[in-house]
Amino acid sequence: MSVHGKNTHDDVTKFGNDRKYRHVRSPRKNDQKPIYVTNSQNQTPSNSTKTRKKRFYGWNIVLASALTNGFGGSIHWQGFTVFFIPISQSLGLTAAQTAMPFALSRAENGLTGPITGWLLDRYGVRRLMLIGTIMTGVGYVWLSQTSTFLAFLLVYLFVISLGSSTSFMQASTTAINTWFSRHRGVAMSINSAAFRLGGAFMVPLLSVAVLRWGWETAALWVGVGMLVFIAPLAFVFKRSPESIGVGPDGDPLKESKSYDKNNQGEIQDSEDEWTAKQAIRTRAFWTLALGTLLRMSVHGTIFVHFVPILVWKGESQQMAANLIGLLALCSVPMILFFGWLSDRIGRQRLLGGCYISAGSSLLLLNVVDGPWPIFTVLLLFAGTEI
Repeated sequence: MSVHGKNTHDDVTKFGNDRKYRHVRSPRKNDQKPIYVTNSQNQTPSNSTKTRKKRFYGWNIVLASALTNGFGGSIHWQGFTVFFIPISQSLGLTAAQTAMPFALSRAENGLTGPITGWLLDRYGVRRLMLIGTIMTGVGYVWLSQTSTFLAFLLVYLFVISLGSSTSFMQASTTAINTWFSRHRGVAMSINSAAFRLGGAFMVPLLSVAVLRWGWETAALWVGVGMLVFIAPLAFVFKRSPESIGVGPDGDPLKESKSYDKNNQGEIQDSEDEWTAKQAIRTRAFWTLALGTLLRMSVHGTIFVHFVPILVWKGESQQMAANLIGLLALCSVPMILFFGWLSDRIGRQRLLGGCYISAGSSLLLLNVVDGPWPIFTVLLLFAGTEI
């Protein structure tokens, strides 16, 4: 080690906590300034680099949401059309009887949406996600044992449908809204993309299982999968970022946001927040609720008939399931594009255009034949999912 300066005594002391420099004291009394020497061999990271920022726990919730919706949500919302023909043939039901539970369940989801939101706020996402996924899993296992229309109707409507409405997309969306602010768009996009990507793979696989082993066995394994793989993911969810000492996006807690551990993680920080009682007294709330109810009822009824319609058009059941999976895959960039477009032309115009497109697709479906013309028509109908 060389020292730039006069010969000095080798009384070396540590300088600072990072040991980057060595302080060499001069033995001469006239030397008032210390000489600093860089020790290149013994450099260690400073405290600032040593303390790295912890990964934000909210991304664990995004991952759990993506897995939950990619498997469970995609099968329930997009894959049940695969069960339509086998259940109808097995139980000796008409098309109207088979479609009734699906149509009623979509209406049920629209009506119970505000109640589910209140339950999520009061009891937290984890409890409802756990209860909902267990109900859905048990419902599918129970469904595999049904042999009458009444049992099919009751199991699907009051076990499977209620369970799915308190879990999957609604619960995960609530959690992501709570944990993210600046990165909310990215987190929501990941969750939504996982739901569609799950449908792209799970619907064709579900069709293979139904055709090979029967709908009862397929429903049984769907239920077991829900209970074994999806229900435990509920324990990943925590009530709020404030409950672990950080703010949304992992930012430090603001002094103005007082967190009370005895208040179940709720933050009272906004003067503009609406209470449930205030919201239900507004005309806008009921207009939105009615619109959602009508949209979900129509979309659910039509979507569950996609496989029967495509089979009626001359396609095999497996080809129909493959086209639905491809539709789910193509809807990912469509959603991203429509999100960008809505910021430029407005939500009202975009929704109006999407519903006109969906209505036109149903008219065109009566006159087109062949897998790819039919698939093009299905893309037009995908606007109802926006």
